[in-house]
Amino acid sequence: MRYLFTMNMPSFAGNQVHQIIGEHPATTLSDLVEDLNVNDFVTVVEVYKDAGSKAQASEYYLKGPIVLNCMHIGKVKEFIA
Repeated sequence: MRYLFTMNMPSFAGNQVHQIIGEHPATTLSDLVEDLNVNDFVTVVEVYKDAGSKAQASEYYLKGPIVLNCMHIGKVKEFIA
């Protein structure tokens, strides 16, 4: 399932809001919260939006695995394109 992670840190580009779209095997937010609560780090497959797209579902592509530090995740919601 795809989730939108808002991080408590600036982005690489220097933006104050750093958001990551990631695929995680949890099928509900409750399951994801359980995983975040018992682990210091969680691995997701990062998803990028095609820069020239108008953000339709087919215009996203997998970037690869990324490890997130759970202490720096501010909020998470289901990602809906």
